Amino acid sequence: MKEFLYIGYYIDTEGEVVLKIGTTNDLKRRRYEHNTNYRKSPNCTMPKENTFEYLWKLPLSKYNTLRYEDKNRQRWIDAEIGRFVEKDRFVIPRNLAEVTIQIRKTYTIPLSF
Repeated sequence: MKEFLYIGYYIDTEGEVVLKIGTTNDLKRRRYEHNTNYRKSPNCTMPKENTFEYLWKLPLSKYNTLRYEDKNRQRWIDAEIGRFVEKDRFVIPRNLAEVTIQIRKTYTIPLSF
């Protein structure tokens, strides 16, 4: 069974963009979980009128999704693309034009909010 490595975002109650890298085997269910959980989160709370949106996704094996999520999260932390929040979220500047994901090749994901 394939899993997905994904990048998504939402706008929090302060108007800041919160970027997330993650893995799932069910994108629809995971979006619902993010919408529910981030509305209750004490950090970077999602307002009720906003929703979590996917920017990019790639199907991979379960082992590879977890491995590439960890590696790319650390690359983003090292590159200081934004303020790291909890396990896998980043508060990023609105003028950040793109992020990259490196797997076997490098994927450039344009950001527009």
